[in-house]
Amino acid sequence: MAVKNLTEMLGFKASAYKHWDPNVVVGLSAFCLGIPSCAFLSVVICIVQAVTPPYGFETWIHLVFYAILCLFYSFAVILCALADFVFIRRNHRSYYGKVDIFWASLTFFASNVNFALRAGIVEPALCSVLAVAAFLYSGSSKSFDQWVFRHSLWHLIAGAVAAAIGPLEFDTYPTMIGPRIGSGCIGSYGAFRLAPEGPQTAAHIWPMFGIVLGAYLVAIAASLGLCAIFLPKALRTSVWEFGAKYACWKAVAT
Repeated sequence: MAVKNLTEMLGFKASAYKHWDPNVVVGLSAFCLGIPSCAFLSVVICIVQAVTPPYGFETWIHLVFYAILCLFYSFAVILCALADFVFIRRNHRSYYGKVDIFWASLTFFASNVNFALRAGIVEPALCSVLAVAAFLYSGSSKSFDQWVFRHSLWHLIAGAVAAAIGPLEFDTYPTMIGPRIGSGCIGSYGAFRLAPEGPQTAAHIWPMFGIVLGAYLVAIAASLGLCAIFLPKALRTSVWEFGAKYACWKAVAT
């Protein structure tokens, strides 16, 4: 039987597994998890460009943390796509799903630790509650269409534009007073909120984020387009069959 995730071990009765199956919308929504990567990378680039070395110890800690989280979210995109789209099967969990849950949990934990180092406990806790609520909302889906919508929303909330957390003002630094975020985010919000070296990087972060995010979206479109045009169906099938050897699907215990 398939291994339960943490919420199921704590007593949550999931029903989504009875309905999930491959869906393009869910697959594309996995790319939302790459938006925090763009956010963390943007802050790192701005610090390197705008702050004169040598960096303080705290700045070094955040630079390393930001670089690690950038990689964590990048891998999360791949694992999420494999688990939730490429190798998903109704009433089953795959090995890719198991790895995806582990990696998502690790990334979630690391994001909260990093955010708490800058913002204290309350804001990370609120973001965590929102993320967990979205995950449980997806897990309680009662039909395929519900699961498609709810799981795509979960990816959106976890990685990109979350439900409104409220207009948040960057009052901590004098140079940042004024810019507001009408809707927050879990990963990206945690990257931008009280970013390290804020006074020196505030004016550069949003333009840089626009550039990095634009490059990310272009790379996605180009990659998907090239695969669709130049990879024959037989080759795509062969690649899927190779990956399926390691899927190790196990029926979910009812």
